[in-house]
Amino acid sequence: MLRAADERTIPDLNLKLLKVEPGTFTMGRPPGIPPGAGVEADETPETRVTLTKAFWLGATETTVGQYRAFAEATGYLTEPEKTGAGIWVWVDRNPSYQLQPGTSWKTPGKEVVTSDQHPVVGVSWADAQAFCTWLTERERKAGRLPAGQIYSLPTEAQWEYACKAGTGANDTANPNEFAWNLANSEKMSHPVGQKKPNAWGFYDMIGNVWEICQDCYGKFPGGNVTDFVGQPPADPAARIVRNIRGNSFSGGGVHNTSVTNRWGDIPNRDWRTTLGFRIALVASGK
Repeated sequence: MLRAADERTIPDLNLKLLKVEPGTFTMGRPPGIPPGAGVEADETPETRVTLTKAFWLGATETTVGQYRAFAEATGYLTEPEKTGAGIWVWVDRNPSYQLQPGTSWKTPGKEVVTSDQHPVVGVSWADAQAFCTWLTERERKAGRLPAGQIYSLPTEAQWEYACKAGTGANDTANPNEFAWNLANSEKMSHPVGQKKPNAWGFYDMIGNVWEICQDCYGKFPGGNVTDFVGQPPADPAARIVRNIRGNSFSGGGVHNTSVTNRWGDIPNRDWRTTLGFRIALVASGK
């Protein structure tokens, strides 16, 4: 059971973070899984990762209400709001994503049910960064932020470590109990925290919406590494692709269960109704 010391809460935002202690885990999956098991090439090779510093992670995905507090306090506008070009709305047709002009995180399309308790969607990596910067400055000014710590997105390693929650499992047993997916979601996201949490108290790590991570998408290194962070491409002209983890309400089949399922996203290109984020509190520079 979690102790009070294991939780941090920002009451006016109804934002709770849980402490994750340092540790070692196996990131990714072993090779040689039979076809049809849902293992993608980018989920290998297995990599033994040691995280040397504790961090805090949001118990739930960041909500519309929490993001609204940031936007109203700062006047921040996402690109879809500035241009009116809209976001990509998942509609379960061909094509499954449709760009709907005039939509944004505030009004994410007629197919989308949303409230202040739903995970915020239609935001990019840069939009999530702006939220984290605001929260860091706000909490530091209020005297609630420990020295040497900032709010950020979790790295992919931190995310998978918290998702596996000490179990070592690559798949989630009884996924409908833990995740909103294509089989039970009615093809839409749901308010956060309604399904069962994982063993460490985190909700919606699998399903509901994909979650943007801090670091860059690429091949796992294999072997043993410490504080693994995905690096940008060596070529400065190459596109930077960020890690996306956790799947969404639109995920079907074997991906409903996968803890290791991953995806790469180009920031500021695809604002989607299946994509959101959760925040972390980490040591500066991580």
